[in-house]
Amino acid sequence: MFGHLPGPTMCCQKAASLYRAHFCGLGTSLHRHYGAWARWLVNRDSAFLTLLGSALADAPAELRQTTCCNRFATPRDLVADNPVLQYTAAITICGLSAKLDDDAEDERGWRRHVARVGSKALDTPISEALGLLHALRFPVLEVRAWMAGQADIEHAAASLHECAGPTRAAYGEIVGHLAQVCGALEAMPLLQQLGESLGFLIYAQDAWEDWARDKKRGQFNPLHAFPDLTGRRAALLPSLEQALGSLRRAFDALPLKRNRDLLHAVLIAGAGERVAQVAGENSPRQKHAQSPIQNTTTRKRSCCDKCDCCQGCDGNCCDCFDCARCSHAGKGSGSMCDCNPCDGDGCECCGCDCSP
Repeated sequence: MFGHLPGPTMCCQKAASLYRAHFCGLGTSLHRHYGAWARWLVNRDSAFLTLLGSALADAPAELRQTTCCNRFATPRDLVADNPVLQYTAAITICGLSAKLDDDAEDERGWRRHVARVGSKALDTPISEALGLLHALRFPVLEVRAWMAGQADIEHAAASLHECAGPTRAAYGEIVGHLAQVCGALEAMPLLQQLGESLGFLIYAQDAWEDWARDKKRGQFNPLHAFPDLTGRRAALLPSLEQALGSLRRAFDALPLKRNRDLLHAVLIAGAGERVAQVAGENSPRQKHAQSPIQNTTTRKRSCCDKCDCCQGCDGNCCDCFDCARCSHAGKGSGSMCDCNPCDGDGCECCGCDCSP
């Protein structure tokens, strides 16, 4: 799982802290179980997996006050080591192993050499990760067989759906197995559907983004049958939209016990942004970044200028973190605009459910 999902657009400080607690907690777990080098493998896709596991568990994740990387930094809340973190850490290590194996097969020259050397050098941590997955009854042999068969499918010049099959099946097992780790067996079919949809989106997005590079290097890409941009987009978008719809349906039906809105911001909004990029559309984040007043007027305004405190929540109040400091008359913590939507009384414009 490497970088498909973005981080969420945080609606409040508590949501940001919760996401950071899982992200940094995973990094700490990687460090503890596989060495300091493994900390650098932490990524947003893996952080999503830990958040999803925490949301499915009966009890919220335990937090502890510690530092993440710099021992001299101010301690902050991080998720304490638990089975979900250990499972996700092992999956992350095995994901690196699969990436190295793939590069050793597909790359040329020094890239292939580096991949082979890296795979041998990491033999011990990879073996330890596989051992943990076996202990958790994860279908290691089946998933490794699927990924090993990827090259054969691609060499047969199969269709996009056929080529995405191994990735789709592997992600279905990875996400679906959270049901056993968290003790939420009733959610397993929905989790598998969610994982399979996400796996297809990841493979198809990679094919889209790597098309020019693969063509230059003479490597396989299922979209090579469509040499022009319009043809590739027309061939890919219906499948992406179908997978995104399946992802949404599975997510909406999940029996999450907490953090639904934060997970929605990461998974559904994040995947939707990637599909919008293929369609040539600007996502809300991109539009915001391209605004001509982004670097001028906005910086000079008080945070409370984003809140319409006379008319209640105007849809932008979720960007306002500290209205209590605002010196404007009638604005601040006592106004109609709830500038801290996760303080327990909610905010209708974003409904951030980030309570522990």
